[in-house]
Amino acid sequence: MKIAVIGSGTMGHGIAQICSMAGYEVYLNDVKKEILDTAISKIRWSLDKLVERKKITEKQRDETLSRIKTTVDLKESVRNADFVFESVFEDVDLKKRIFRDLDEYVPSHTILGSNTSTIPITIIGEATNRPGQVIGAHFFNPPVLQPLMEIIPGEKTSKETITATEQLARKLGKEPVILKRDPWGFVSSALFEHLLRESAWMVYEGEATPAEIDACARYKLGHPMGPLETIDLSGIDISYHTEFGVRRKIDAKWIEGPHVDMCPLIVEYVKQGKLGVKSGEGFYKYPGPGVFKKVEIPRELAEKVDPIRLIASTLNHGAYFVRAGVATRNDLDKIVKLGLGYPKGIFDYIDEYGADKIVNVLKQLKERYGKPWYEPDPLLIEMAKNNS
Repeated sequence: MKIAVIGSGTMGHGIAQICSMAGYEVYLNDVKKEILDTAISKIRWSLDKLVERKKITEKQRDETLSRIKTTVDLKESVRNADFVFESVFEDVDLKKRIFRDLDEYVPSHTILGSNTSTIPITIIGEATNRPGQVIGAHFFNPPVLQPLMEIIPGEKTSKETITATEQLARKLGKEPVILKRDPWGFVSSALFEHLLRESAWMVYEGEATPAEIDACARYKLGHPMGPLETIDLSGIDISYHTEFGVRRKIDAKWIEGPHVDMCPLIVEYVKQGKLGVKSGEGFYKYPGPGVFKKVEIPRELAEKVDPIRLIASTLNHGAYFVRAGVATRNDLDKIVKLGLGYPKGIFDYIDEYGADKIVNVLKQLKERYGKPWYEPDPLLIEMAKNNS
């Protein structure tokens, strides 16, 4: 089986590495040789680290590298591919253009997978003459270490394509979670972005400081990083692009559930060039542009923020996904724990804090701010009534 990976950036080169480590012949494609050279250097560095930790042998490292071929010729990279992983910049028009070309270049049996984190697979599949063989195969960063693959079928994705992708995920050492359909942001990105935006709104409204919010997330919710630390690290401009570069360019029918509106504070920070770690300042200040230093956040600040208030609307969004049939309760919790690194799943938090308390907090927030994403989901209301 031959695998092609289109795009050799942060995700692409990691996907190429795990495919090769699993024994597959890999063709890695990008637009410039220099970009591909950098990708191979990063793969070599990663493999060297695995050798140092005695996870693999030097022979396995060398064999892994030998199975990866690079080319700037898209047609050449995919002409013999059995499965393609696309991992280019998150842009609707760019992905549609690439999939049109892939459809023309690959054999008739080839499955076309996209690592998109937000764009509905149906939209991407419509750019091809084989929508039944187009599927979302969403890895998490870094692909070499993160155990989950979120598999997202489009409206016309065939059962055979879903099964083949699930089987490949397992051969790559990933735990597959298969969604029932493909709303914007799927599950992982929608919930991830939800908490980031909700946290920004709390700062904007003067409810809490960034450090107080992140202290609550770290020390009370048990998250590995606070949401505002996270947005600083990933790039405030990425969240901005998710809204203005993706969400607002697709039909509103794909925007399911209680999504949080873009916070004006995010827009203002982008205008000011405060993009987080990459610019040296965002919600926090850093030693210099691109210089990351973990923010020191005193534990006592966690007492300033009610954890239910911080996470209530995200839990509400999760409840919507289950009620609307996007994912099962178990799959939702698996995505949150394995994909986002939370110690507990959405429904674990609901059980811990009580659906009745969460509904009450949401009602108070709805009355205070009037925002639609605070409207309690019927499933949460039902759980509150049943005290379950």
